[in-house]
Amino acid sequence: MLSLPACLPACLGGNLIIAPDEYNSIISAYPEAKAFFKCFRGSEEIINNTYRWCLFLKEEDRAQWEQIPPIVQHVEACRAFRLKSKKAATVENAATPWRFSELATPDLVAALVIPRVSSERRPYVPMVFVGNDTVISDRCQLAPNATHYHFGILTSRLHMCWMRLTSGRLETRYNYSRDLTYNTFVWPQSTPEQQAKITDLAEDILYKRKLHMNKNLAELYNPETMPDDLKQAHADLDLAVERLYRSEPFADDEERTTFMLQLYAEAVKRAEQAQQAKKKPARVSKARSSKAK
Repeated sequence: MLSLPACLPACLGGNLIIAPDEYNSIISAYPEAKAFFKCFRGSEEIINNTYRWCLFLKEEDRAQWEQIPPIVQHVEACRAFRLKSKKAATVENAATPWRFSELATPDLVAALVIPRVSSERRPYVPMVFVGNDTVISDRCQLAPNATHYHFGILTSRLHMCWMRLTSGRLETRYNYSRDLTYNTFVWPQSTPEQQAKITDLAEDILYKRKLHMNKNLAELYNPETMPDDLKQAHADLDLAVERLYRSEPFADDEERTTFMLQLYAEAVKRAEQAQQAKKKPARVSKARSSKAK
């Protein structure tokens, strides 16, 4: 099972986040500035295939980026914002205003991104992989170094049923929860051969998405416009994942949810028993006790 880092806001005040128009203006005037930007995406950008940009600056490169006036302006605006904060930690971070004060991972790595907010109408929460050129906002959950096998399990219908049961709501939309959904989900036991099969089916989903590159994820996962080949790819993966848990097919989502609840209850019971076993003092036999006297 992967560990999801705490979901923290990538930047306070927005001074390190740059709109596309301003980004284009800066790059046009200062081409060398491109090296100091990263793509910035949240749930809305992921699902609608849009982008913003953010400054991603390092102290060792300070001599270079301080020669670019628009970058310095944003850094100083960030400093001023942090100094006005009532939080001591934020004020302290004003000493390094070019640096993101709160990142889920200190170094950018390739990761699986789970949008935290997704329409209740979608059959699946659209998850994507990003490279180390992207900063993810707090409107997403991040699974660093996730594999296609992990993607396959998390995008499965069983996990979607668990998500609908355990996640919160933002208005009517699902708000995916790291603690209530991801951390309580019971992963299947699987052999290397089974993991390879899930990986192949997960990669087929990613391939089918590429066949429809003219559509964004909102369109691909709209139940009214979802392509048939993508639907079938998900159905194939769903069946394979469910067979990791049991051989008998599920009748419907209600049965899937009940099954996962039973697994969770069993997992909690085992954890409680293990905890109780640790607390019990070691027993000393009467024979050994008498001998010691």
